[in-house]
Amino acid sequence: MKELVELEKEAIEKNIPIMQKAGLAFMVDIFKQYNCSNCLEIGSAIGYSALMLVTNIDDFKVETIELDQQRYLEAVKNINDYGMNDKIIIHHDDALTLDINQLVLKKYDCLFIDAAKAQYQKFFEKYMPLVNDNGVCVVDNLDFHGMVFEIDKIKNRNTRQLVKKIKRFKEWIFDHGEYDVEYYHVGDGICVIRKKVK
Repeated sequence: MKELVELEKEAIEKNIPIMQKAGLAFMVDIFKQYNCSNCLEIGSAIGYSALMLVTNIDDFKVETIELDQQRYLEAVKNINDYGMNDKIIIHHDDALTLDINQLVLKKYDCLFIDAAKAQYQKFFEKYMPLVNDNGVCVVDNLDFHGMVFEIDKIKNRNTRQLVKKIKRFKEWIFDHGEYDVEYYHVGDGICVIRKKVK
């Protein structure tokens, strides 16, 4: 897998959360396996994961949404610096309130959710209908550094509430009758979700 070493180093130095390498490699393999040619990403951060996807999958496009202005501007700069303007479309907006008619590609082979963890279910419910019937959704950070398995030991109340919401999303999606869900202990815990074949 081709790596964006400088960008990864910069993110680590600035303490910007980026997807773990193992998780990214796994996601690239999943998207290749399902012959995906485009992706809707919720949560661009500095553009690292979008750049990794278009760099490692042939003829691939990403449309991505970022709420934080500073990170959005950094992502725009990084996308420009790597010459990937033709492969990555980025929106500075709140994914929860964005009018989906503003999206350029309209239908997607895959959905990648890696934004505000407390809102995973809302993101999923809003954007999964835009994914093709044979498409796939990848959700990252479902272990939240292992805390999901030890909620009672979390002392910080806000963190505990957040982890409970992540756990609730996991339970909700696994109990959902319309989707096949597989969970992988890769990176920080990844779910691969597909619409059930009717």
